[in-house]
This record gives sequence, C-alpha cells and structure tokens, in this order.
Amino acid sequence: MLIYNVFGRHIGVQRKNERWLVFRADLTERKFSRLYDIAIPDDMTEGEIAGWLGDIFHEAATERHPNVERIE
Repeated sequence: MLIYNVFGRHIGVQRKNERWLVFRADLTERKFSRLYDIAIPDDMTEGEIAGWLGDIFHEAATERHPNVERIE
C-alpha cells in the first residue's frame, strides 16, 4: 500500500489486478476504507500518482497543508 498525505488527509493507493485502488487511510489503527468515487487511470505510473491526487484534491490545499507527499 502506498500512503500519501494529500493536503493533510491520508490516502492509500494499491495496485491490484492491473488497476489502482484508492482508500481512506487511518494510520493510527492501520485501517483502510475503499473510496469508490476516486479513480486513478490504470496506465498511470507510481511516480505520477502524487501529481494526480494533487489535481483531484487541489481545493483542499491550505497554508498548513499545501502539498501532496508520499509518506510510505
């Protein structure tokens, strides 16, 4: 599971059967809930995911959380 800090929110991304799956991540309890309304193109590389998440969630950016960063 790839974990990103997306403007202060933890999002997990996992590759399964040639597809990218997206999850809400609770890192304290290591629980992940699938998010079905967010899609990552199947042909996207791992290196492109942070930029894609930034494009999707850009309205959530704040001075305190201005970036998308992979944390795991």
